[in-house]
Amino acid sequence: MDASWRVNVAAHFRLARLVMPHMQAQGKGSIIVTSSNSGVFYDHEMIAYATSKHAAVAMVKQIAIDYGKYGVRANALCPGWVDTPFNDAFTRQRGGREALLRYIKDKIPLGRCASVDEIAEAILFLASDRSSFMTGHALVIDGGECIA
Repeated sequence: MDASWRVNVAAHFRLARLVMPHMQAQGKGSIIVTSSNSGVFYDHEMIAYATSKHAAVAMVKQIAIDYGKYGVRANALCPGWVDTPFNDAFTRQRGGREALLRYIKDKIPLGRCASVDEIAEAILFLASDRSSFMTGHALVIDGGECIA
């Protein structure tokens, strides 16, 4: 729990606190906190991870309420399965890549992982003026996993 909290909550809090005076001074800014779809639904046997990711989403909402008056926006990026080495331990646990891909195909309505590029596009959206009236939200990019 301590490690999950340090990485998934405290690190974001510290960074937001460091940049906030600069964003307030310029009258705008966009804070993007990396959460997970585990931050908007409950994941079996992942109590430390899911709890910390829920806390990250809550922190974004609090930042949005407290600092919106300064033109600072805060949103959480909540990806589901992304095809990266982050999945290696789960891949081994499932019995290899083919088994993992079958699991994902069965679990996710779109039947696949997100690409790194798809997640990057969401980050660019949140950082850009295209999301200038969006704050305090969890942008979930998970192929429909959290609704299935």
